[in-house]
Amino acid sequence: MYSELTNKPKEHFERQKQFYMKQKGKLMFCTTLNEKDLWASYLVELLIARSKNPHAIAEELIPPSAIDMYEVVLGMKYSQKLKAIPLSDNTVSRRIVDMSGYVLCQLIARLQHSKFAIQLDESIDIANASQLFMFDTAGRVKS
Repeated sequence: MYSELTNKPKEHFERQKQFYMKQKGKLMFCTTLNEKDLWASYLVELLIARSKNPHAIAEELIPPSAIDMYEVVLGMKYSQKLKAIPLSDNTVSRRIVDMSGYVLCQLIARLQHSKFAIQLDESIDIANASQLFMFDTAGRVKS
């Protein structure tokens, strides 16, 4: 299959290996995300979720205003670092879903390891619509 390579010296293969390792290193450098950038992205997404603003605000308003503030206060050098923070609409949406899933997992874990009580109460309001209320009490596990 590779009969043309049988007569090649060992150095040829060593050079090929080094070439591919450098290529792999360049690819990893381009695709890895700085941990601080990721943390900053999650903090912005948490603020967006808490404020109940549309996710597009992360792409349209926050980066340009933050970059302008950094340019005025700290200079152009630092403002360029802000461009590495991923804040696209889809990224924000996906991470907010991730955070809510994490909160749900924490809640389930706490409920599984604590005593809790649930009380249900049904009533009818003025419009003759049925209302179902649920009250819960959960003790917190001390760690």
